Amino acid sequence: MRPNRIRQIGIVARYELLKYLRGRRLLAIVLLTVIVSAIFLVVPPATGSQYSKGPTEFVTNTLQFLSVLSILSATFFGADAIVSEFESKTGYFLFPNPIRKTTIFLGKFIASALVSVGAIALYYLIAVASVRVIDGSIPANTGLSFAYSLVYLFAILAVAYLFSALMRSSVYSLILTFFTFFLILPIVSSVGELAKFKPWFSITFASEIATDILKNPYPTDTMIATTGRGPGLGVPEPGALISGAQYYPTVTVSLIVMAAYFIVAFLLAIVLTRRREM
Repeated sequence: MRPNRIRQIGIVARYELLKYLRGRRLLAIVLLTVIVSAIFLVVPPATGSQYSKGPTEFVTNTLQFLSVLSILSATFFGADAIVSEFESKTGYFLFPNPIRKTTIFLGKFIASALVSVGAIALYYLIAVASVRVIDGSIPANTGLSFAYSLVYLFAILAVAYLFSALMRSSVYSLILTFFTFFLILPIVSSVGELAKFKPWFSITFASEIATDILKNPYPTDTMIATTGRGPGLGVPEPGALISGAQYYPTVTVSLIVMAAYFIVAFLLAIVLTRRREM
């Protein structure tokens, strides 16, 4: 890559970062992260309860918001990054200049990645600092947990950019990104557990390694059984046995799945952005 093009990418990323700093989305993400972290710290003593026993359980419980934070970051900073240039016609000021669409894409993606990584890092920093003060120790594999969370973040951010390059409306792209990761794929994982089929291909299922890696030993798949509670359409009679499974993602397969999502979505997003016309 030519030095001039690298400089152009840096300029696009810088101005995109300035836009985030002046906007409300970054402030909303930071405030939400702090508020959620504060809830996990304030509620137990306020209600007379004890904190989770052991640093591992404490950090695992504190990071329950991790998946939602990652999805919100990808939605806020990636879902409308490309489509907004075409929808609001601001691309007329960028595309006629001697700067490639790919350069604009890469600059925007770098800026989105930086602010999103910053949000995740802040969340982990609060969790680690809290357990250090309360328990005096930090769980093993916390660094790996953070690394795995970033792999997931980059993967869904690439998918968000793909939706942004594909859709014609910012609203549709935002909605599609959020509900894909927050609702659709988690439902697929839940159905898979009921059908005793491991949804290893689901990126949201693969993302669970970020918290599972903190557990010692690492959890393994288990079969579960419960009883029906009442009659109804598709509901077994009381006392009827219902079987299912509790699946846990394996680290190697999950990393491969998330890497595949990132590579495919990232390359497709670049191709669609280059071919798209105002």
